[in-house]
Amino acid sequence: MANYTAKDITVLEGLEPVRKRPGMYIGGVGTAGLHHLVWEVLDNAVDEAMNGYASNIIVTLHKDGSAITVADDGRGIPVDKHPTTKKSALEVIFTVLHAGGKFEKGNYKTAGGLHGVGASVVNALSTELVATIKRDGAQWEMRFKRGKPTGPLKKLGAARGSGTTVYFHPDSTIFPKVEFDAALIRERLEVVSYIHKGVRVTFENEAEGTKEVFQHQEGLSDFLKSIVTARGAKPVHETAFLQERESGPRLDLVLQWTESTDEHVRSYVNGIPTGSGGTHDNGLRAGIGKAVRNYIETHNLSQRRHADSRRYSRGTDRCVESLHRGAAVPGANEGSPEQS
Repeated sequence: MANYTAKDITVLEGLEPVRKRPGMYIGGVGTAGLHHLVWEVLDNAVDEAMNGYASNIIVTLHKDGSAITVADDGRGIPVDKHPTTKKSALEVIFTVLHAGGKFEKGNYKTAGGLHGVGASVVNALSTELVATIKRDGAQWEMRFKRGKPTGPLKKLGAARGSGTTVYFHPDSTIFPKVEFDAALIRERLEVVSYIHKGVRVTFENEAEGTKEVFQHQEGLSDFLKSIVTARGAKPVHETAFLQERESGPRLDLVLQWTESTDEHVRSYVNGIPTGSGGTHDNGLRAGIGKAVRNYIETHNLSQRRHADSRRYSRGTDRCVESLHRGAAVPGANEGSPEQS
C-alpha cells in the first residue's frame, strides 16, 4: 500500500487551479469550453444591461477568428484601490477567483455567469487579455497574460461616458483548436436581444466584414413569434404574455399554442439558456408552474373555443409538466430568476 502523507497534497495558488483543471470551470477545452469564455464575458455585460446600467453591447469577432472583444456602456469596472488587497478593483476582478461585485446585494439585483469567477477564468485561459475601462471622466487600461498582469493599470486620458471593453485571445496550449464559430456567437447574441428587450446588441464579424444589430422592443413576444414562424406552425390564439412580480425577482412568460402536435419549451434563468424544457432553479420551476396555472384560470384558456379545445387543455398540462420535470443543468449557475 502506497504511503499517502501530507507531502502528497498539492496546493495551487492564484489562478493555477484554472489552468491545471480548466474543465472544472468551463466544462472542457473543446468547442463548448472555448465558447464558454465568450459567454462569461458577455454575461458580465448583460448583467449591466439587465440591472439598468447599460443599453448597448458590442461583440467583435476579430479577423483571424481566434480573438474576441466584448464592450458595453455600463458603469465600468471600478479602478480604485481595493481596501483589503490594496490593488485596483480591476486587477482583483481579473486575477482573483471569487472576487466580484455580485456577492453584495446592492450591486446587482440579478446576475448570470460564474459569480466572481468568470472574468478571472477567462483571463487565466488567455494568452492575452486587455481590459479597457471608461468611468469618472477617464479611460483606463490593464493588460494580462495567462492570468497575470503584464504591467500596471494605466490612465490613458480623459474620456466621456462609461463602460467596459474586454479583448481576449484564448491560450492555444489549453485549447487544441482556437477558432470561434461566428454562427454560434450570432445565435447567442440574437437570443440575448430577445430576452433583454430594448438592449441593442451588435455583432461585428471582421472575417466576413459584416455587422448585425439585434434589438427587440417586444422582447420575449418577438422571440416566440420568430420561433412559431420558423417552424411554420399555425397559431390557435394570440400570443399570451405574462409578467409577474409578486415579490422579489420578475418572471416573464410567453405562451403560444399552435396546431403543431409536438411540444416546444424554452427556458432561461437570468438570460442564461438552460436545458431543453428545463431550468436550473427549483424556485423558478415552481414559479413558472404557478404563473401558467394562474394565467389559465384568469383568462379561462382551457375553455377557449377553437377547433380542438381538448387538445388545447392537454397542451396546457404538458407545458406545466415539462417545466416542472426539467432536470438541473450540470455546472449551471445559481442566481435569482429574472426572466424566462
